[in-house]
Amino acid sequence: MSSNINVDLFYFFNHNFQNPIFDAVMPIVTHFGGFKVLVVVLIIVIVYAHFKEKKTLKRITFFALIAFLCSDIVTAVLKHLVQEPRPFVTLDNVRLLITEGDPLSFPSGHTTSTFSFVTFYVLNMKKLAKEHYKLINAALVIFAITIPFSRMYVGVHYPGDVLAGAAVGIAGALIVNYIFNRRYGDEI
Repeated sequence: MSSNINVDLFYFFNHNFQNPIFDAVMPIVTHFGGFKVLVVVLIIVIVYAHFKEKKTLKRITFFALIAFLCSDIVTAVLKHLVQEPRPFVTLDNVRLLITEGDPLSFPSGHTTSTFSFVTFYVLNMKKLAKEHYKLINAALVIFAITIPFSRMYVGVHYPGDVLAGAAVGIAGALIVNYIFNRRYGDEI
């Protein structure tokens, strides 16, 4: 993505949607896409599925966790190879609504994490919720779109960062989904 377009779009998301509700909500919402929160949620679902003897949920969530971890490793490597500073480090007039300790921006780890597990679940939700899978998938997609929006809104990522994070997360989920279906496709 051209640097000027990336900066212009960043300012568009960071400034043009400004309102008191988003200013209050987005700094909270953005953390739901973080590594720590999502890994805890996935582990809780695996433990729940184990104790409730929900084999399909346990398998799907375990492989979603694998997609999540593999995608996040790729993102961590890319961050250190590219070394792109966050918008608030290099630009003036950034509306920074959260504290961010990591100075590296590309790609967005929150977006990678979110898109990896959401993509994996969307691909397999019909196996889990035969009757309501469309509604659940719609909710997951809305969540997946909200996280990258929030990352730009709070001032910590460029649009190129979140697009790259989404691409890494989707690719990781697709690769792991292929392996999952080769292993369990006939059993579920």
